[in-house]
Amino acid sequence: MRLASLGYAALQLAGVTKVARRLRRGGLVLCYHNVIPDADTGIWGGLGLHMPLATFARQMQWLAANYAVVPLQGLVDRLAAGESLRGTAAITFDDAYTGVFDHAWPLLQGLHLPATVFVVAQAPESDTDFWWDHPAVLRAASDAQRRRWLTDLRGDGAAIVASLGVNGGAATRPPRSCRPADWQTIRGAAENGLTIGAHSATHRALPTLGGSDLRSEVIESRDTIARHTGTTPEFFAYPYGLSNPHVREVVRAAGYRAAFTLDHGHNASGVDQWTLRRLNVPAGITDAAFDAWTVGFHP
Repeated sequence: MRLASLGYAALQLAGVTKVARRLRRGGLVLCYHNVIPDADTGIWGGLGLHMPLATFARQMQWLAANYAVVPLQGLVDRLAAGESLRGTAAITFDDAYTGVFDHAWPLLQGLHLPATVFVVAQAPESDTDFWWDHPAVLRAASDAQRRRWLTDLRGDGAAIVASLGVNGGAATRPPRSCRPADWQTIRGAAENGLTIGAHSATHRALPTLGGSDLRSEVIESRDTIARHTGTTPEFFAYPYGLSNPHVREVVRAAGYRAAFTLDHGHNASGVDQWTLRRLNVPAGITDAAFDAWTVGFHP
């Protein structure tokens, strides 16, 4: 890890990333999950999802100085028209954590940077935290477990927590910033310019679903979000970044304008609008690595 960090720093100091940024023809879409006060890090900061506010602030200031940050709608419009997206970036958040609204969005407003939040439609009315933030899940997590959780258990939070022999009401809950935002908070941000997208109804792994379950995740989630926020989502983000041809066809037929994965890379003219790429930004990334990843130097 230290060698990689030194390598990224060397690329930055040598001006390689600056040259690469000028040469990239495609538009960059960043994916974050949450932004939290430094005091809330603890075990939550180790997940890779909950980024300290100070780190996020540095990244956004750097982004504003090095990219033309555009609304997601504008990026998709330019892609559809076959226009160049050289030097452009868009900011997105998955899951609609409270920290995004309390910390990230005010900072972005101050910098005049647009953003989109993809909402898990059933989360704002639930008193249950996201399953991956459950202490028992954090203790048991491994690559093999994650594969099982997303295939055999279909990414179903209740089933995953139950499989570990604990109930959903864990004694240790994440801080408020690491819990799903409520509808009033989401609606208020939407009224003040934050774009709202759909991120399914329950955050299950869509390729494992079929029939009415899949339609509920794709279609009913949009209707729920529209009813609570007054804005109908035009864009969809696949839970866990996972899709297959059938899932993509259901999303397309539902009337969304575009859908987003977690495959890293840039989006240029001719890209499939149902598999648009996003750079998933981990909470602990260094400034030099962030610079390098944005131009494609990704491990």
